[in-house]
Amino acid sequence: MSETLQSFLDQGTVFEGKIAFSGAVRIDGHFKGEASAEGTLVIGESGTVEADLELRRLTVHGRFKGSVTAKECVEVAAGGHIEGEVAAPRFVVADGASINARVRMGEPAR
Repeated sequence: MSETLQSFLDQGTVFEGKIAFSGAVRIDGHFKGEASAEGTLVIGESGTVEADLELRRLTVHGRFKGSVTAKECVEVAAGGHIEGEVAAPRFVVADGASINARVRMGEPAR
């Protein structure tokens, strides 16, 4: 990841609402709502996100539930979990990840 990582929610923190950001943001707490970004969202091992996301890139080490539209890629690491809908040109799933989602791949998402 070439972007500068900006901490957003540490473990034990809960946030509900809408966020917009650029660069890279890591969530290790709980976020519920909507997010739009020209950058990357990283859901840490202890992170839980329930949201509708429109961003450039998503990396999941924790839990994600909702819909995500990514311009570049969605990655799910070992131990990561996605439930919902995924639209992205690339979808990378590591051994040990859990997926329960409808996935659309191909053309770059808008």
